[in-house]
Amino acid sequence: MTILAIVVILALWQRAHPFSIQTSTDIDASPSAVWSVLVDIDAYPEWSPLAVEGEFAEGATIVVADGTARVVDRVDNERLSWQTTTAMVGVFDGDRSFVLEPIAGGGTRFTQSEEFRGITVPFVSSNLRDDTAPGFHELNAALRERVEGL
Repeated sequence: MTILAIVVILALWQRAHPFSIQTSTDIDASPSAVWSVLVDIDAYPEWSPLAVEGEFAEGATIVVADGTARVVDRVDNERLSWQTTTAMVGVFDGDRSFVLEPIAGGGTRFTQSEEFRGITVPFVSSNLRDDTAPGFHELNAALRERVEGL
C-alpha cells in the first residue's frame, strides 16, 4: 500500500508541475498562409520533420511519430492542439499546441509548445530537453522555410 501511495502522490505532483518545452519563430507571411501549410497533413512528407497522419479536426485521432493523439482544439488561423497519452493515463502524457499570432508588418509569430505530465516524466526530462526540444526548432525552421518559399 505504501508504494501505491507514493505513486499516487508522485502522479498528482507531476500533473501540477509539468515539464514544458516552448519554441517560437517569426515567419514572413500572414497567419492564414502559415495555417494553410500547418494543417495540410498530406504535404508533410515534402517539408516536415514531424510525421503526422490523419486529419486535424477537433476530436479526431491522429498518428504522430510512433503514437496516437487526439485533436482537442482547433481555431483556424489561430491555434491547434492535441493530447497524447500512453495506454494508462498519468504515466506519460503530452499536450502539444501551435499558436499563430499576427505581428507588425504582416508576419506571424509561430509558437509551438508541449507540456509533459506523468510519473515517468521526471526520469526522462533530460531526454526531453536534449532530444525533443531540438525537434521543435527543426519543425519551426522547416515550417518557416516552406511558407516563405511559397
